Amino acid sequence: MKNIFNSFFKKWLKLPLKERFLSFLFLFIFIVGLVLLGFNLISRFTVLEPREGGTLHLGTIGRLSYINPVLSRSNDSEKDLIELIYNGLYAIDGQGSFVPDLAEKIEISEDGTSYIVFLKENVFWHDGVPFTADDVVFTIETIQNPNIKSPLRLNWGGIVVEKLGSNVVRFNLKNTYQPFLQNLTLKIIPKHFWENIEANNFLTAENNLKPIGTGSYLFSGLEKTKEGRIISYSLAANDNYFEKKPYISKLIFYLYDNYDLAKNGLLKKEIDGFFPLVIEDIDFFANKKNLQINSLTLPRYYAVFLNFNNPLFSQKPVREALDLSIPREELVTEILKEQAFSLGGPISTGFLGDEFDLETEYSLEKAKEIISQLDQDLINFTLSLPDNKELIRIANYLVNCWEKIGVSVELQILPLATLEKEIIQTRSYDALLFGAIIGQNPDLFSFWHSSQTTDPGLNHSLYQNNELDKFLETARKTFNEKKRLEDLINIQKILNEDKSALFLYNPFYLYLLPQKVQGNNIQYANMPSEKFTDIENWYLRTKRVLK
Repeated sequence: MKNIFNSFFKKWLKLPLKERFLSFLFLFIFIVGLVLLGFNLISRFTVLEPREGGTLHLGTIGRLSYINPVLSRSNDSEKDLIELIYNGLYAIDGQGSFVPDLAEKIEISEDGTSYIVFLKENVFWHDGVPFTADDVVFTIETIQNPNIKSPLRLNWGGIVVEKLGSNVVRFNLKNTYQPFLQNLTLKIIPKHFWENIEANNFLTAENNLKPIGTGSYLFSGLEKTKEGRIISYSLAANDNYFEKKPYISKLIFYLYDNYDLAKNGLLKKEIDGFFPLVIEDIDFFANKKNLQINSLTLPRYYAVFLNFNNPLFSQKPVREALDLSIPREELVTEILKEQAFSLGGPISTGFLGDEFDLETEYSLEKAKEIISQLDQDLINFTLSLPDNKELIRIANYLVNCWEKIGVSVELQILPLATLEKEIIQTRSYDALLFGAIIGQNPDLFSFWHSSQTTDPGLNHSLYQNNELDKFLETARKTFNEKKRLEDLINIQKILNEDKSALFLYNPFYLYLLPQKVQGNNIQYANMPSEKFTDIENWYLRTKRVLK
């Protein structure tokens, strides 16, 4: 073969230069054609599929204390990890519906006071122990134990849970409560892992940071500073997950104390992505080719809650004037960079239908006319809000709007914890710029019923309306979907027409992932942590297989 090649090469060298060039060109075209034909055949008869492997480095803001669904409060970093490590009886599917998770099926009594849940079999905790009804009962009773001090205790007051079999539990409610299915998204903790820990040691137990769950990922390690602060937290794919095993082998979360540190960590390539992303940075990161900006629609709203105990806001004309002077579409476009949608009430249209889309009117002329007929010397107030960049921008925008109609407003900006404890809980504010998450299957009772004007109720306007109360009460009891929808529409209209609050907007929850992450497809969620609802479908690597 070597001699043949040498002989052919010597003859080729004797050819004229033009013929050598042409023969080389034809050979090159022939080889390129073969390669293209090969690629075409591969593309025609094979397809790219996800394959296992890879590590994803993610940044999050906050500190970790309780990777425990029974104890975790409003800490998004903890909730992200809880979402990955644990399962609930039910889950949100990312498209706006409730689906069974640890549950196989459910039977609801006609009066809606009894829920029998049949559990999936062959589900195991991360340490190999089988999941049973005992775990469900233990979780609920732990939450209800006053010595545990669970922030979820109020949600489970008056509910009795009992074991009917190794894989069957029943929840007995004192009263009919239609949104109870949402309660069943609670993540379940393992009885065998916690039962020997006394209540007075529950908060400080190491189990809170080295948890065992049934989820798609399991705890694999953490890194601390010399002072004991956790700076990274690692999870590994659960090989024995009862659903589909995740493609991505490892997730490493890096904990940052503030947003700017997380952003710098991404720019220095310490991490591949981070959350949440603030709206003011969206243009900056939109130009980064190796990143993708993702968004979630959550069932929440931001509003200015006007304290009805303040004589100023007990006057409906004042409330109407303040509302008329806010150009919501401009607010969404200019301040929120179209990463939100305006609202006329607490319920967003994306979850229950277009019937909840209420028009809002903007008219400086009407607002000025109303104010001119009032005692303008008395029209001034303080607007309280948390120390949050986005909300401060919104507040300054509102102040500017109200100045145009002759209303003077001062801002009171406080750290969130201080605001909640000293201002919100005591209702010590004139007006409050704040947000609320109401759930995909909304129960607005605690937010707007007359009985909920004091802490721990969430009626931040201290608004009272007997007609509204009736709709709030019936909406949470009826299982007739048409009737419930009618009640919710009436609730939305009353709150809008009476200007119980100045409803402003619902912002998208924004977060950054690297472009190499594929398979993520969540659009709707109850909470930001549910961005991981379809984590089993995320992948970093691909392979070709025959069609």
